[in-house]
Amino acid sequence: MPIPVITVSQMREWEKATWSAGRTEEGVISRVGHIITLRARQMTRPGDLIVVVAGKGHNGDDARSASQNLSDREIYLVNISDPQTGLSEFRSQLRLEPALIIDGLFGIGLNRALDGPWGALVETINQSRIPVLAVDTPSGLNADTGEPQGAAIRATVTLTLAAPKRGLLVASAWPYVGRLEVAPDIGLI
Repeated sequence: MPIPVITVSQMREWEKATWSAGRTEEGVISRVGHIITLRARQMTRPGDLIVVVAGKGHNGDDARSASQNLSDREIYLVNISDPQTGLSEFRSQLRLEPALIIDGLFGIGLNRALDGPWGALVETINQSRIPVLAVDTPSGLNADTGEPQGAAIRATVTLTLAAPKRGLLVASAWPYVGRLEVAPDIGLI
């Protein structure tokens, strides 16, 4: 069955229809967490350190859910609401040489440029040269246009949820998306 390529507004409508039909956001987040877990396991080995950077939105919820399922890996969860504090905490984990970073900072709802302290955090992640698994879309990348909004994560793998977003397929997005993989069955109806 072909998978559609959708816009951010189409994704929002799909989510709205799912919630109206009685599915819960918590159930979908739990399912997405398990899907991210499977991909993170493929990218690492038992005992490896994975640093999970999670923002306050649903991408952060997805990443936090995955972090709870990786009991055979060493997990360090960085919940970031303040980028300066988050940057300091993230830098302290870099010294431990993690095998993977899971990017759950921002998703398709980002509506501003990542600059200043947020930009510094994103650039520190990019400069670390550690493989990055981006949840749904790399943080800072506009999922409709494929253009970075200020700084943007340069992912190794982007695990997009439900269907690819239009902007992830635009040539300008490729350096940020890395390998695009689709998790089509996340519980939306």
